[in-house]
Amino acid sequence: MNDTPISFEKWYFRNMNFQFLFLFLGASVAFAQNVSDTVSFVNFENREVGVYGNVEAKEDFKRNTTDKSWWYAMDKNGGQNSKIVYDGEEHGNVLQLKYPKGCVGPSDNDTPACAAQIIQPLERTADTMWNAYDIFFEDGFEFQLGGKLPGLCGGKCYTGNAMPETGDGWSARIMWRKGGNAVQLIYFMGQHSEYGDDFKWDLGGKIPQKQFTTGKWHRIVNKVSMNTVKTPGKGEKDGRVQAWLDGELVLDVDTLRLRDYDTLHVDKFYLSTFHGGSSAEWAPTHDNFIRFDNFTVSLDSIAVDLVASSENGNGGGDGNGEGVGQKQSCIMMIRSSRMENPSGKMYRIDGSRVGPKKSPYEVHIWRKNP
Repeated sequence: MNDTPISFEKWYFRNMNFQFLFLFLGASVAFAQNVSDTVSFVNFENREVGVYGNVEAKEDFKRNTTDKSWWYAMDKNGGQNSKIVYDGEEHGNVLQLKYPKGCVGPSDNDTPACAAQIIQPLERTADTMWNAYDIFFEDGFEFQLGGKLPGLCGGKCYTGNAMPETGDGWSARIMWRKGGNAVQLIYFMGQHSEYGDDFKWDLGGKIPQKQFTTGKWHRIVNKVSMNTVKTPGKGEKDGRVQAWLDGELVLDVDTLRLRDYDTLHVDKFYLSTFHGGSSAEWAPTHDNFIRFDNFTVSLDSIAVDLVASSENGNGGGDGNGEGVGQKQSCIMMIRSSRMENPSGKMYRIDGSRVGPKKSPYEVHIWRKNP
């Protein structure tokens, strides 16, 4: 057998049926490799099953070299809070986080710590940034009154009860609320609550309130666009935050004053997740678990569903839900049944070898041009 390494894209086009490609992505598609827009991609296929600590997090969630802000806190509770587990053929290795019984708030410096904290100053920043990840609430998960999930932020990355006063920071994380109701928790200039304002995932009342459910994988996609600044010190109220859940646009708010200076950008990914709130009624009554996979940050559009569609506008598009005829990108899903390589080793575009366990998303981005 010839053991000479071949690139994944070469192997893919050598072995795949072009008819399948056209059926998958639609006719008249111009294929072009485009990985330059990917700022960060973490899918844990490079990790063995076991404890996932600060050392591993620092290697995977690559940071820029100038911003030294904040912490990684993945080693708490004797390594029991953060592990790599095998989820099956489609997702392969994933990150499993523990939300301990009775635990409220981040408590990142204490034992027991309530979950996990990673702040990732991005290696590239921009006025518009996309972020996506897959999430699985394990059976028995207690939503209680609510809890925090990862999202993007910038500048001072305001959270907690710190209200922005000079337009020098913002955050747009996600929360589950009572019953699993999904909301965007945004800190911005002019917010009403000192703990940030909730924006329901109901498309401004046009669709039913979206909920997270247990026992199934959800796909979350966010897009954040900074507001314009005509006069330094006073930004315009035209910042925009959008969200998709399982391929459906669920949030589109475009009246946000996120910054007062045009030197402030989307510059951090903030993985901070826990029950709370701060009082006891937020706490779970037993140990809870959530699984995460395919953390992605990109300068360009990200597939909003498991398989990007060129028919219905759910394939990324221009961020307005108008995918037909628009420039599109997607992270292509390659299932293991299509990943057998009889002629050589397979490598992703980023240079990492494809191992025996695969995620449904490879670091392989295709762009559809109008």
